[in-house]
Formats: sequence, C-alpha cells, structure tokens
Amino acid sequence: MHHARILLTGIAAILVVIAPFSPSQKGVACTTFMAANDQRVILGDSEDAGADHPLAKNPEGGMVFLLPSSPGQFGRMHLGWLWQGKYRSFQAGMNDQGLAYALTAVPEVSMNRHPERPFLHGRDSFYDRILRKAATVEEAIDLTLQFDFPSCWFQIQYADATGASAIISPGIDSEMVITMRSPESSYLVASTFNVADPNQFIGRDSFRRHIIAEEMLETITAHDKFNIDSFSTVLSAVARQRAFFLGGSYTVYSTAYDLTNREAHIYPLSRFDEPIHIDLLEALQEGERAAFLKDMVPPKRVQSASTRYWATQAGGAATVLVLVGAVLYGVGTLVRSLISR
Repeated sequence: MHHARILLTGIAAILVVIAPFSPSQKGVACTTFMAANDQRVILGDSEDAGADHPLAKNPEGGMVFLLPSSPGQFGRMHLGWLWQGKYRSFQAGMNDQGLAYALTAVPEVSMNRHPERPFLHGRDSFYDRILRKAATVEEAIDLTLQFDFPSCWFQIQYADATGASAIISPGIDSEMVITMRSPESSYLVASTFNVADPNQFIGRDSFRRHIIAEEMLETITAHDKFNIDSFSTVLSAVARQRAFFLGGSYTVYSTAYDLTNREAHIYPLSRFDEPIHIDLLEALQEGERAAFLKDMVPPKRVQSASTRYWATQAGGAATVLVLVGAVLYGVGTLVRSLISR
C-alpha cells in the first residue's frame, strides 16, 4: 500500500507538469486595432492559432477570398481558410467602400434570443453580409443588431475610411455592447479580454498585448510616423511565435488594412519583411476567386517560415518530454530507494 501511494504521488506530479502545457489549450492571442490621422485610417488584425485552431496543423492554409460587386452589393475581400477543406470560413476583411472588420476571441457568452430579428448568426453569412451591404461603421452596427446570436465567442471590431471605429462585445446582460472610438483618441484596440467585461478573458497576456499596442500607436500617431511600415511594427510586437505544447499560440498571418487607399498588406506566418500587397479595387476587376496566401509569395519564403513554425512546435513538444522524463526519473529513483530499504 505504501509503494502504491508513492506511485500515485508520482503520477500526480507528472500530471501537474503536463497540465499547463496541454496542446488542447486554446492559447488564442488575437489582437485587432485601428488608428487614424488626417491622411490615413488603418485597421490591424493578428490571426493567432492555438492548438485547436483550424490552421494549427496546416499553417500554410490561410486564404484570401475576392468577391466583386454586383447590383446592391459592394465588392469585398475576406481572409480566412477552408473549414474541413471545403467550406469558406471568413475571419476578417475589407470592402470597396473602405469598411473593414476583424475578430478576437473572448470567453463564450449565451446571448438573449431575438427571434424577431431577420437574420440568424451561423446561418445567414454574417461577415459577408456586413461587407456586401454596409459602407460605414454605423451601417455595420445597425446590420449587426439585426442578427439573432444564440451565443457569442468573439468581439468584432469595425473601422471605416472616415476614421470611425467600434468594438462590439457580448455584455454581462447577454446583449451586445458597443464601444466607439473616442474623439479624443486616435486609436482603438481589442484583444482577448472582453471590452464590455474585462473580468472575462482568454490568457492574461491579452492585457499586456493590449497595452503594448496602445503605447506604440500613441507614439506613432503623436510623432507623425503613421504609415504601413510603422503600423507593421505594432503587428509584429503583438504577434506570437510560441509552441502549443507550452500553452502558447502562433501568428499564422497578420494584416494591415489601409482603408483610405483600399489596400491590404498581409504578413504570412509572422514574416514582416515583405508583405503581400493587394490593391482591392484592382484585384476585384479580375473577377471572383480565392487564393492561398502561400501561393502569393516566393516558395523559399514560404519554406523558411513554415520550417520555423514546425521547429517551434517541435521544440515545445521536446521541452514537455524532457520535463516528463525528468519527473519519471525522479519518481523512479525515489521508488527504488524506498524499496531497497
């Protein structure tokens, strides 16, 4: 019985070591932010993968979807991926009117149901309806509030070419809460804590990323250094290149949407040196299509970024194995010592 108790103690020690590093932990670290001055408005989006993210096993699976205008519908682009290899999953985007959106994950909230509303989230193509029908943040908010949300696991940040921006979050009363950019501020930031209820968050690192983004945007806008290059430094600062086995996340792509000029600058797999550049108005003239981000950059760059990604994940797994091995060795040594007495 004594030896069994020792063995159980050893197993418990192993579980204590493994628990914080479980690959099932989300490790989500998305951050969105906008900033504006008299010349330009930009919305930034950091799409970060945890172990259960659809791109975790396929980091090169990020895609851009281009959908031209038609009668009564604006032209637009979305970034995302193919869910289960065939269903379009939109996560951020911009339309030809200069309206853009991006998402951050927050703890899920069961929402008050509104069956009287004409649209249902999860059925009526929420994100694409916003971009094809709304030209401004105000119109996007009005359309959002026409949707019935059974539950909500995200915040959505809108920004438009006028400099307006809003974050819509699930509130503590299970209704959507709207946080507008203050006229006194040149920026608005969202991370993985609920702006409407900061006690609800995914990872304490979300607060640090939020502060980093605000401090950097304050400096950039105050010193008239507001351009795509300076904005990309903020995207780089909030990006993550960490192992899932250590409870971390990895930025599979980052995007700066220039709403003034209708341009997107996309940085795959945390490579911030040479972005993919899309002039939306020109791109839409080529018709509807979808393309993998990996096919829009030189193959050597893709290979280099992918190698770094998998090396990071392998390093995390190796760290966990070493720790588990050390605990097993220690437990085994203790058991042998006690048995030999």
